[in-house]
Amino acid sequence: MSSSVDVVLDSNARSIHLNGDCQIFSLGSVLDPARINLGDHRPRVVSVLSPADIRRRRLNPALDAFEERSVLRLTVENERVHRHARARRLLSTTVFAYIHCGETVVGFGEGGSESMTIFVRKDGEAGITVRKILSEALTTARWDPDGVGVMLPPFAKAHRQAQYLHALPPSVREFFPAVHDVIERDIPIPPRGRTTVWASHREVIYEMSYVPGEEVSRYVARCSPPPAVIARLYEQIHRLLHEKVHSFGRTPAPGPTVDVSYLRKIEDRLGLCRATAPMTFGPDLLDSERIVINGVSYLNSSTLLARFRSRPDFLRVLEPRFHSLVMGDTNTENIKLTDTTPLENARRLIEAGASRDAIDRALAAITYESTGITFLDPRAIGFQGEGGETRDDPMYDNKPWHNSIGHYDEIHAEHFSMRVRGGPTPQVDIEFVPGNPYQAAYRVRDVTVHGEAVDESAPRGMEDYFKRVMTDVYDLGNPESPCLRDDPYWLIRFVFIMGAHFTAMPPFHFHAEMNGTLRDTYHAQRRPVAIYCEGVKWLNWALEMLEGTRTEFLGIRVPSLP
Repeated sequence: MSSSVDVVLDSNARSIHLNGDCQIFSLGSVLDPARINLGDHRPRVVSVLSPADIRRRRLNPALDAFEERSVLRLTVENERVHRHARARRLLSTTVFAYIHCGETVVGFGEGGSESMTIFVRKDGEAGITVRKILSEALTTARWDPDGVGVMLPPFAKAHRQAQYLHALPPSVREFFPAVHDVIERDIPIPPRGRTTVWASHREVIYEMSYVPGEEVSRYVARCSPPPAVIARLYEQIHRLLHEKVHSFGRTPAPGPTVDVSYLRKIEDRLGLCRATAPMTFGPDLLDSERIVINGVSYLNSSTLLARFRSRPDFLRVLEPRFHSLVMGDTNTENIKLTDTTPLENARRLIEAGASRDAIDRALAAITYESTGITFLDPRAIGFQGEGGETRDDPMYDNKPWHNSIGHYDEIHAEHFSMRVRGGPTPQVDIEFVPGNPYQAAYRVRDVTVHGEAVDESAPRGMEDYFKRVMTDVYDLGNPESPCLRDDPYWLIRFVFIMGAHFTAMPPFHFHAEMNGTLRDTYHAQRRPVAIYCEGVKWLNWALEMLEGTRTEFLGIRVPSLP
């Protein structure tokens, strides 16, 4: 047996890069650790010479010691860390590197921008601390560390977030967490792990107060509440933003912003995608004039951008008239509910077939005060201002709709399959898993794609509630509404910005393997591809509105252009 092992180790050896300490078991022979080349990492070898070593204790002290260490590690805390590491395709040691002695891991936050959020309880402290880590070591796309504006790298964004939260006006602070410590540092990269000219990773870690409760997206996945409950919640989210956040720092928009804030951002972000995954985000997907998505032909992104830029009158319609304080990333993963009781009361009544009056009273009890809506993870990047000076287009904060009618939650949770066929015109087919928890809650029928009408009188899904929610929040039924006066083309701008959100979002959604490498295939990177396709659809609808070929959207008439 020993000689056969020597042959295996000496002949035609295949090097496997594990990038970490290893526990190795040698069955039937003694393996010398000196024969194992792990570079800077440490091997632990247990040689098991006989089956009796496995059956009985005290025959193999090294094996007994390994068993004891394993049992001691079977704790709830370790289980949380390992589960999170597997979900993120990270080594558990990477996660533990951000946890200090004297701390207990309570849980992890979820998000789509490759940040890591850890909830810890420190010895001697009763409360929970939220530790947010944005690091080049945790991102798949290779952001320029000196990027600015919409190309600001994630680690730099963390510093701006801390500045933003520190600078919030007193009237708004109760709706955001409070920032405590901020650490900026460089992490050396081992020479064998360097893939760029940089010798270190930059990262920013900041700690903030813990907001109890549950994120909106998690609540939806866990409970699949009826669309009427989610629509009422959306109304309250938008009302809070409109009345409390967007009313602060209101000022006339500082000149042309659309090209810089949206069109150029799309180009730059897709350029980063090309550099990160050139086979997936290459000419076959991006450079054709048209792309077919689920059997429908759309203009592709480069053609869309050229069309928008060729019409100055279109750009004027898309320009906001005012800027204000914005949250900047109202993805419902970043919105927390400290009390879901009002939502659950309404859900139970609807599912039990209660009277209309009882249901209406329960829905009316869902307010931003009763549910304790709190915003997490602000974008902290505005137009020509960052951190505490963040001011931008309030329309940017309509992102909750992208979670539902834009299928973001289903895409982010990968409740879908995808097939891509190349050729002069690429074809992408995306099929969502029937009955997935988000589909059960949102009940999106894709009426815009299929040319169908919403049903306002007997609403079945989130699309049927769009007009009602937006009308109630912004008083759109009133011809003298300040919102209609200040933003007469809000519907066109809403659809355009939704498309811009999605089309510029793929760099945050690449999948890396545990060793940091990226599989450059459509299947492995199906999430950023699906997000890109969703953006293409919305940008086409916006262009159709501007060109006058689409006169209605989710029950609302498209306003006439000047």
